[in-house]
Amino acid sequence: MSWVLQTQHQRLPFHRVSQWTGSFFEESCLVKSGIVIWLGHDGKPCPWDDDVGDSSVFTTGEEEANSTDMESSEDEEGGAPSLKHADDLPTGMPFVKGNSALTTIVDKSGVHTHLVKYCTCHNAAAADIQMFQMGLFPVSFLEPKTAFTFDILNDFLLDNLECGTSAMNYYSKLRRMTTTVFPHLVPLGINVTLPVGEHTEDSNVNEGLDLQTPSWLYTRSLVMDRNFKAKHLHPVHPGDEVSLMDGRGFMVGDALYKEHLAVDQANASHHRLEATGIGGCTCARHGCFVPHAMVDFQKGERQMNMDYGLCEALKMNADGIRRALTFYDVNCQYHKRLKDRIAESPILEIPKELDIIPGIGLWHVHGHQDSCYVRYASNFIKGAVRIDGEIMETLWALLNIISPAACGMGTPHRKECLDYQMNDCNFMKMIRMSKSLCKKYNQAVKGVANSRLAFEKLAETADPGEVREWEVQERLAHQHRRRDPTAMDIYEVQLQKAPTRKQQEIQLLAEQGRGPGPIRRRGTATWLADGLTIEEAQVTLQLDIKKVGGQPTDTQWLHIAHCQDVLQRDIDQWGEAGLVFLGDRPGDDEDNVMELDLLILEEESDAEMEDQRKVFKPEKAVIPLPSNLGQDTCTAIGVNDLAKQEHILQQGQANDALHNIRVHLADKAVIFRKTVRVAKLQATATRAWAQVHSVDRAVSIQASIYLRCRKQLCSLGTDNALLWRYWVLAKEHLKVSTAVANPNSWGQRNNTLPWFWSLDLAGDSESNDWLDECTLALGKGSERSLGGGDFACSA
Repeated sequence: MSWVLQTQHQRLPFHRVSQWTGSFFEESCLVKSGIVIWLGHDGKPCPWDDDVGDSSVFTTGEEEANSTDMESSEDEEGGAPSLKHADDLPTGMPFVKGNSALTTIVDKSGVHTHLVKYCTCHNAAAADIQMFQMGLFPVSFLEPKTAFTFDILNDFLLDNLECGTSAMNYYSKLRRMTTTVFPHLVPLGINVTLPVGEHTEDSNVNEGLDLQTPSWLYTRSLVMDRNFKAKHLHPVHPGDEVSLMDGRGFMVGDALYKEHLAVDQANASHHRLEATGIGGCTCARHGCFVPHAMVDFQKGERQMNMDYGLCEALKMNADGIRRALTFYDVNCQYHKRLKDRIAESPILEIPKELDIIPGIGLWHVHGHQDSCYVRYASNFIKGAVRIDGEIMETLWALLNIISPAACGMGTPHRKECLDYQMNDCNFMKMIRMSKSLCKKYNQAVKGVANSRLAFEKLAETADPGEVREWEVQERLAHQHRRRDPTAMDIYEVQLQKAPTRKQQEIQLLAEQGRGPGPIRRRGTATWLADGLTIEEAQVTLQLDIKKVGGQPTDTQWLHIAHCQDVLQRDIDQWGEAGLVFLGDRPGDDEDNVMELDLLILEEESDAEMEDQRKVFKPEKAVIPLPSNLGQDTCTAIGVNDLAKQEHILQQGQANDALHNIRVHLADKAVIFRKTVRVAKLQATATRAWAQVHSVDRAVSIQASIYLRCRKQLCSLGTDNALLWRYWVLAKEHLKVSTAVANPNSWGQRNNTLPWFWSLDLAGDSESNDWLDECTLALGKGSERSLGGGDFACSA
């Protein structure tokens, strides 16, 4: 029976077997049946081995088939115990301990003990080589007594890669697989070491190529970032550690890196951590880690650490590369003295002809000063295509899975573990890249068509001379940005805000004071401005009445009555003051009622107040402003100059209303993000929504005031060129989005805002200098979008 067992399992040495004890099957191991693993002769015994006939450590006769190997018995009374009882293991253990003739082999199925016989021929290879040839990885190279199968190493790498399993946890699982009853008795002290993945890099990738193409076509794009979760403790026995792939993977080599840090190394070491994190470079377009460009931090994120990683990345396959883009979240400060630091270091080196253009990722740049946006955002870098410069943030998530397990590893083991993770990340991107590139290509083709159409429409409405001037400014800005990033400030919109009503009134008063005129014309600007204020109060009161509905309470009605009384008093006083300018007030004998177009965001009651309370309506009274009198009446009574002044004040009031709408909508967006969405309790949510309704009321008031201003401008005979600036305001224009709070915020590249957040080009720049700057920014922005799309397609 033992012979049959040996024959069937000679090629299955790691199969689990059980032995019949007479009453039940007990776990056992194949070595107890006499199986020997022969090396050097394809599993067959070596002809030069003298112990071929007696290769089993244990007796394998049939008479002992019913005897367990771990019985506590002696051969004879007073005799020495058998070798198999040396560790006094419980019965049923599927391995043997304490036998120096046996080798411990760790496989996917658990921990095994086997008798391994080496080839002893005169031309036989060394013991470790014979093990490698049989698919075994020895722990030591001289007289190895522990080995791992290649299968378990591959399985551990996959577990480590996908599940973040540490070596200790993985080996704990193997101990339980070996014996579920006594896993603590399985041999310890085995260090599972990850084999290093292959990193084949062709250093002559560009050799022999004819690089007579534009330099921007071969631009290297790098993203620099750090990860403080990849910490590492000081090793317990650093002298015993041996690195198999020092500097041949993604982590930099120790010797040269420590020499670079030697100047400041004394103050860098953390009392508990050998490394406080890692930092390095990846490809900005594809997100692949750059080989030999990942460094350890000794004390936070310092420029000298990132300098070394950047220089190593720029030297990798750099033949023919004359231009590099680097994206770093602090590039506005980091890049200032980069070349000086490299020149002062005896270790650091980059190609002299390499032109480095700094950039900041589109997410981080909005946390900087406003000036950093046009100087460092990828949208303003020629040849940067549509990349966000933030791809490295997504890659850290993969390394963060393994980082806690790697924290306590030996230094070489940790580096090889991180190398393997980064190598696998690059491999997975490579095999999936074709599908992603095809999708991006289709998007680029569509984007180029849309950008070209928008650019052509813009060019049709812009002055050709200005367009040529913009092109010259843009070309000079890109030429000078390497030496002076402030050259890109031409993309900033340098404009003054639209004049407010107060500013317009000040201007009118100043003109009245300078020029001679009749005494009765003094103070017309102030009188007209007071009239506009009364109309604003009328709009507000009408909205309040609309909100109350048809059945107001006594308290609500009393409040409305007080407001109406105050409003009527103001109208009477204003009317008396207007007799100086208008003479006998036109229309005194007529009962005119003003019906306003109210734009209400909230759903209000459609019911009207009771009839007996509708008799007194000062909020609907028509006051004798030139816009209400009409052009013919103004001409007849000789107050056309007042109509012109009101026209100027109405523009200022419309600008005020639009400005207030923008402020309130931005406030509403912040309330939603900071208060409504985070409210956990009902009371908190109720108060949050009360704030939202309050803002809605303010928006409704300003929107209704704007619509009244636009209507009055039409009554004053405003030309179409000016009305083109003041569009009709609709309810859908007042919706809130995150783009309202910050139009340049991350993620808003393809979103558009309602018209009142920006100004239309057609007709505006003809008569207003403050609109020329918007024209310039829009023109350059469209050119930038079109150019970026073209490059994305060609690349």
